[in-house]
Amino acid sequence: MFPVIEEMGGKEVSGHHWYVLCINNTAQRFEALDSLCSKGNIGLIYHANTVTRRIKEAWKLYYHKSRVQIENYELEIIDAPKKAVRSVQCGFYMLEYLDKWDGVNVPRNRKEDIQKIKKMTANKWLTASFNKNKKWKQQLDNNCPGGK
Repeated sequence: MFPVIEEMGGKEVSGHHWYVLCINNTAQRFEALDSLCSKGNIGLIYHANTVTRRIKEAWKLYYHKSRVQIENYELEIIDAPKKAVRSVQCGFYMLEYLDKWDGVNVPRNRKEDIQKIKKMTANKWLTASFNKNKKWKQQLDNNCPGGK
């Protein structure tokens, strides 16, 4: 699975947008999960195909001896829940897709879930063993309104 960032420059949306691209070896295809663009979106198809071409080139270079070869894998856009066009939540949808996509069941996040996802993600990162800052709770309490 690959988190992909796309620079958007259209009338509807500008800035950066995150989506997920994955290799599904069981289905022998690339799959894109996007919280903004739907199946027929030309921009998503173009961008995802550009990224898949680069992945195929790297695969051929570094995994040419692998029994799995992906040069004939096509792109499938997976129907995923959509967020509001001007929303900045695409990164959280992308993180959920990375965490929960199993190749069959699409994570069905709703706009109402985003606050909970933000809190759970922050908690995972702050309490993870790789977080070297063991005083994070004290610093958070001291720097946030309503903190101790």
